[in-house]
Amino acid sequence: MPAQPYPILEIDATIEGTQRTGRFEMRKASVDEAIRTGPLVDNGFSQVLSAISQVVDDVQLDGITVNNGAGERIWDIELEINTGPDGQWGYTDDDSVLNAASATGGDRQQKTEVLLNYLEKGQPDSMTPARLIYGGYAPGGIFKADHANVYIEDPGGEVRRDESTIVPGSLTCVRTQDLSQPVSATERTG
Repeated sequence: MPAQPYPILEIDATIEGTQRTGRFEMRKASVDEAIRTGPLVDNGFSQVLSAISQVVDDVQLDGITVNNGAGERIWDIELEINTGPDGQWGYTDDDSVLNAASATGGDRQQKTEVLLNYLEKGQPDSMTPARLIYGGYAPGGIFKADHANVYIEDPGGEVRRDESTIVPGSLTCVRTQDLSQPVSATERTG
């Protein structure tokens, strides 16, 4: 069993004038981990190729590709957002608190709105990454870090009228460096 069997996402955001850290415990989620490979830059990017050509003295650049090594680690998460207490959902685990920044005891619609609010206001990227705590990236996991810095792609949830207690949702977490902090060579490589 992994050190952390279900994903926990932490997102920093300023909500209604207050800096908060939202913690989203996705206890009913399935996770597909993968490495995304492919070119970071190909010859469709003329400005980059122009800069490269100045360095290599106008050598023919047909078919040039700049990649990002072995690729990016990604986690595709399919989750259920449940009505009622089912782990922390926002800045507090107190299920009596219900506002734009916390909905631990809220219904499926309120929880969906709180998560989307953190994603909108926090806008996780390399300067302000979210933190994914899952598997080996957790306290007691096999990696030195107790979380993976991530940005989020394609978050969404569908509040269906025919299901009274859950919202099926999905998002993709992509590992990134935290560029707001100094980065050492060992952090870059492993």
